[in-house]
Amino acid sequence: MDKEDQRLDAETINLDGGTIGHVEADEILITQGGARSISGNHIEMSQGGAWSVQGGRIEMSRSGAVGVRGEHISFLGAATGLAIADTAKLEDSRTGLVVGREIHVSNSPSLIFVAREVHGDVQTYLDARGALLAGLAAGITGGMFLLLSRLLRKRT
Repeated sequence: MDKEDQRLDAETINLDGGTIGHVEADEILITQGGARSISGNHIEMSQGGAWSVQGGRIEMSRSGAVGVRGEHISFLGAATGLAIADTAKLEDSRTGLVVGREIHVSNSPSLIFVAREVHGDVQTYLDARGALLAGLAAGITGGMFLLLSRLLRKRT
């Protein structure tokens, strides 16, 4: 069986190095390891990585994930593409899209930031208006290329 297809279910999991496919437990501690998907009530990751992380309380230190969804997330020197949380603390971290109710930010730039309540200095590359304009410009450009390619095909 391939490691990426392996599944580890337990009450408590402590993964120190190595990788596995799916991890599901009440408490999970990953140090210098990784998993395709992680699901648990309390997740701590240090120098690890994952495709998706979902849980109640998620703490990531010098780690990375494509997507993180939790009630309370805390990033310290972490990176993620998408973070969705009820409350979040981002410190010296990088994110693509952050969505949350209450977010505490310290030296953590993101591409797009959507929050009801923000504490700290937010550094975004695109705000809601910028994201809307970027999407509109991409749609118009794509439409023009499609129209031009159809016109050129009819001529030949």
